[in-house]
Parts: sequence; C-alpha cells; structure tokens
Amino acid sequence: MMTILPFLKDVLPLAVSLVERPGDGESKKEEVKEIVFSLFDSFGIDLPFDDDILDHILDYAIDFVVDFFNDRVWNNA
Repeated sequence: MMTILPFLKDVLPLAVSLVERPGDGESKKEEVKEIVFSLFDSFGIDLPFDDDILDHILDYAIDFVVDFFNDRVWNNA
C-alpha cells in the first residue's frame, strides 16, 4: 500500500492535466481513472485490495487534485 501512494501522488496531477478541457467533468474523471489503471497494469503493480476500492479512492483523490488546481493553478494562468 505504501508504494501505491507515492505513485498516485506523482501520476494523478499529470493525468488530470493531460485530460483538462472545459466541461465534461465526469468523463474527464473516468479518463484519469483509465490512465491510472493502465499505468498500474503497465508497471505490474498488484493491488493488495479489489479494484473497486481503488476506484473509490481515486474518486476522492481526483476531486482533491482538481480542486487544488482550480484554486492555485488554472485560475492564475
């Protein structure tokens, strides 16, 4: 579990930035999840829990990253 958190910390902001465009919030969130799951598969990261749990964690984590970017990054550009 501890190796997953640093990976997510690095990957989520990048994935959120890659899919950014006006609108389509839920569809962008699903695209970010697809990127994360694809990277887990590509790097051979086996989760010690069910994928549904990671999906639920990603819901909150993506919202957190997007809120941070909305407050600190995208509004200042």
